[in-house]
Amino acid sequence: MSFSGYLSRGIKACKMADTFHVVYLYIFFMAVIAVVKSDCLCNDYPDVSTKAYIFETPTLPQEACCMPTVGNGYLATTVYSKVIHVNSIYNGRYGDSHRAKIPSTADIHIDSKDKIFNKESFLLNVINGTFYHRITMETSNIEHRIYAHQNWTRLLVNEILISRKPGTSDEITLSLTHKFNPKSEDVRLKVTAPKTKGDPWFSSGGTTTSETPTSATSALYMYWDDVPRSLTLASGVDSQVWTFLSAVSESKSEAWQSLRAGWDERDAGMLFHTHENAWQHKWMDGKIDLDGTNLKLAKAIYGSMYYITSSLPPQGGDVHFPFHFYGINPGDLAHGGSGPDSYKGHIFWDQETWMFPPILMFHPDLALEMLKSRSYHLQAARDNAAKNGYRGAQYPWEMAFTGVEVCPAAPYPTNELHISGDIAFAVQQYLWAANDTTFLESNDGFETIKSIAEFWESKVEYNQTLKAYTINNIMPPDEYHQSVNNSVYTNTIAQISLRLPAYAASLINKSVPKKWAEIADEMVIPFDHRLQYHPEFEGYIPGTFVKQADAILLGYPLMVNMTADTRRNDLEIYETFEGINVTDPDGPAMTWGMFAIGWFELKNLTKAEKHFARSYANIQQPFQVWTETATGAGAVNFVTGMGGFLQAVVFGYGGMRLQKNSLRVDITLPPDTDTITFRGLNYLGNSLCISGKNDSVDVVILDKPDLHFQADLQLVQGSHVYPLYLKTTVTVPRLDFSIEPTSPQ
Repeated sequence: MSFSGYLSRGIKACKMADTFHVVYLYIFFMAVIAVVKSDCLCNDYPDVSTKAYIFETPTLPQEACCMPTVGNGYLATTVYSKVIHVNSIYNGRYGDSHRAKIPSTADIHIDSKDKIFNKESFLLNVINGTFYHRITMETSNIEHRIYAHQNWTRLLVNEILISRKPGTSDEITLSLTHKFNPKSEDVRLKVTAPKTKGDPWFSSGGTTTSETPTSATSALYMYWDDVPRSLTLASGVDSQVWTFLSAVSESKSEAWQSLRAGWDERDAGMLFHTHENAWQHKWMDGKIDLDGTNLKLAKAIYGSMYYITSSLPPQGGDVHFPFHFYGINPGDLAHGGSGPDSYKGHIFWDQETWMFPPILMFHPDLALEMLKSRSYHLQAARDNAAKNGYRGAQYPWEMAFTGVEVCPAAPYPTNELHISGDIAFAVQQYLWAANDTTFLESNDGFETIKSIAEFWESKVEYNQTLKAYTINNIMPPDEYHQSVNNSVYTNTIAQISLRLPAYAASLINKSVPKKWAEIADEMVIPFDHRLQYHPEFEGYIPGTFVKQADAILLGYPLMVNMTADTRRNDLEIYETFEGINVTDPDGPAMTWGMFAIGWFELKNLTKAEKHFARSYANIQQPFQVWTETATGAGAVNFVTGMGGFLQAVVFGYGGMRLQKNSLRVDITLPPDTDTITFRGLNYLGNSLCISGKNDSVDVVILDKPDLHFQADLQLVQGSHVYPLYLKTTVTVPRLDFSIEPTSPQ
């Protein structure tokens, strides 16, 4: 559950909680109400670019919540913000823990005073991960670039280029404003000024409060170039670039070495080139292109992929200073402080359930970093289980720096237990997509899924009357029901978790207790035989108001085997019942993507496209920044919603289903689209390009990257089998087909 979501979700949930929880939540919500700001609506600022990957406006939004972000997985900032966030630097005890607000040394503005700007534009180019401020003056053209370097992850870069127009020769002077204030509620810094001209500024210090009484605070070191009050292009000089670097790290030596490396690349004229090249390689390894006139959708896809991947480590990792990735929070890396427009930087089920699946399909190495953020904290999850009276590993509902529970509100930590199953299910998807046994053996992957199974074994209760295992007193994804028995989603995800270790063990010649599979086989999975649908939980009455997609997740992503009639009934009953909305119309954007995927599966395009349109209604112009709700309220740059939307593109329009021994594909073209191309789909060590056209689909293996495993593949459509070879295109009718290993795993 998100920080800003505590308010909207909890007020309705209070009615269903006991007296203690009502009082607890009421006090908490009143504190939040005192600081919640007005909704963020930015659609008065037009995006004038006709390119899918460029978001451009002549007027910079005044609202901070509409501003784009730049990041590289280690650090990130909102453009022109006073704050930098670092993935691993948190401040605050337990529920107060949040990503520390680090004073930005990179907040540089071109000052317009006493200058006449004939034309201005502000744009984000997601292909090279760079924000631009472009100015046309009578005598010159000016370009200000801001980016978080993709290769040198400790660096934030400002570059300002002044180019003289023909026919001018006088000096050209440009005023700058550098807004650095070392004061912060989260970090204490000692600032040292340069001793000689050309030396950098330096600050050292750290966070003020550790996450637990026994954990440490984080150190912080920053070097940055001195920023003058003005820049002057000398008479007779046609153009010049000024570069201002900020290096941020928990290590003094890493910060210093990064700054020196940045200087070297700057002097060689390579600094921007190496950054741009890294981003372009990332896009070539994974992107979705639309050929047609649906520019709105194309921009939404590019923006969503950019904001998620800019909060993840660089492609291939940081080759200079490798760092542990602590996870991606629902508000992206540039948002994570203690305010109401963030999620404190906490890691929720959002990572595995909403952002992981589309990243896995294109960037399995980045998906692996997400999984490692969980296995790294396995011991903390075991301690959490023991504290709550269970065995195995109970992952916290909200995780930050140490892996302990940091959710500030009851009863989520004790009741919303599906999070552990969500992690196990993500591991299953990863194994099916990559067959990476290295993760199982070298990164505590096998121990993680075994410990999760052990947790469920200790949580279930055997019901003698039903002759089956039950899971009682839990909260499903639908947080409007805080204590129910036999949540159909939770029981199903537990069932998957209990079966997974045996499959993983078969890959690495290990064994696991047979009891886990026996419990899974005898698990209660609520089903109404009269109405032929899945009740959300034991005793659920059709028509009862629910918060979000819950029971419908059985069809996708969990892919529970069911008839088409049952799938349809699940979708219809949780959409409306007897003319009344069942799922909250103000619920999370991901809900509508899940409804869309279900209706695509059933070939009801009218309903599918209606829900799909709602799935990305939360985008705010001009920079494709998402808010938590379509009205602009809640968390800013809601990458959770972006993940759900991208799933609706890949698994809805793409019709893809990752299964144990196949990748199924059933493409539907979006409106006003001639071709949809999924480039860099990664399946069993093969980088694929799949292009769906009006009547046909082209499939080609682009590359066989040096990953953990490579399989020979074939395309199967009906009775036809087509071997797939490197750089050889196979064209088939636009009907469903599967891509399979020639030798099943």
